[in-house]
Amino acid sequence: MVVQQAQRSIVGDRLDAYLAARRRGTDWLLARLNADGSLGDAAEGWKYYRALWTFGATGEVVAAHRVAGFIRRNLVVTDAAGRPSIGGPLRRVLTDWAYRDATHIVGAQMIEAYDLGSGLLPSVLADMDPVSGSVANDHLEDGSLSDIGDIPYACGVGFAALACGDVASARRIAGFLRLIYDAQTELPDSFYCFWSRARQRPILRTDPEFQLRMVVDNAVDRPQRWTIGGISAGFLCRLYLADPRPEYLDLARSYQAFSMAATDAQFKYPAVCKSSWGSSLLWMVTGDEVYRDWTLRMGDWYVDTQLLDGSWHPLVEETEADVIEVTLEFVMHLDTLIGALAARP
Repeated sequence: MVVQQAQRSIVGDRLDAYLAARRRGTDWLLARLNADGSLGDAAEGWKYYRALWTFGATGEVVAAHRVAGFIRRNLVVTDAAGRPSIGGPLRRVLTDWAYRDATHIVGAQMIEAYDLGSGLLPSVLADMDPVSGSVANDHLEDGSLSDIGDIPYACGVGFAALACGDVASARRIAGFLRLIYDAQTELPDSFYCFWSRARQRPILRTDPEFQLRMVVDNAVDRPQRWTIGGISAGFLCRLYLADPRPEYLDLARSYQAFSMAATDAQFKYPAVCKSSWGSSLLWMVTGDEVYRDWTLRMGDWYVDTQLLDGSWHPLVEETEADVIEVTLEFVMHLDTLIGALAARP
């Protein structure tokens, strides 16, 4: 009983601060919702793809459905295969294609806008590699898919599949996470997180198309894809809830361990955010206190890095749409974090 009371004190003292930060972030976003349902300047492109998820999770149902209505009227098109998808002039952004749409699908399912959720899933799954289960990162100007995929964007499609009840496709994403993890040659120091569909292996430093962004060197202080461990663990935990196979949880622990072993310099960069995704859900699922402690550290980081107006800013910022994009994400992560802490007394 004494231990439980101490734990409630550890969590309870912080939970109010996290709830307040979530509220401030939500209010900042609501102030940028236009009468037509657009969020910010729609001409800046498809950067508000997380709006339905964030507004749905925070109970802002009116805002969520206003944005959904704008998307129906202005962004849903039919692709060459006759599938509805997000496109047209207002999309503008061709990179991170499936991830953006998959993230939107999760939110659409939350608010029961199934035409924008389940209805769009086939167009996203079309970007999945039939061999590895990876997902092409980008659509090219000629409409073809890029050769490369990576871990976070594959996980995004996995979350969407789960939200739509497509556990079979989610299992394929888990298979890819196992495949790319087992192909690593420099763990625990470095993780090659980009995948070539043509070669069916990670893209390595010796490959001609290699860029520094394609590896995470855990001891190095630089902008990196600190996201890979947390989003993988988060997805695998969600899959475990739907399909409780021990191997998913074991792999989630491995990915989160890579994230938590990184240099403390990762907290200088917004990309550390997804580490809370993995730790929150691992705490909820396993009850291991190491994940609770990391989740609290991440929660404190969100509070400490939030600006007085309620927003967060990305590392690279060109327009307000970039601020909207990262604030939508951080409010969502806080919601996941709060829910996981609340799930264990």
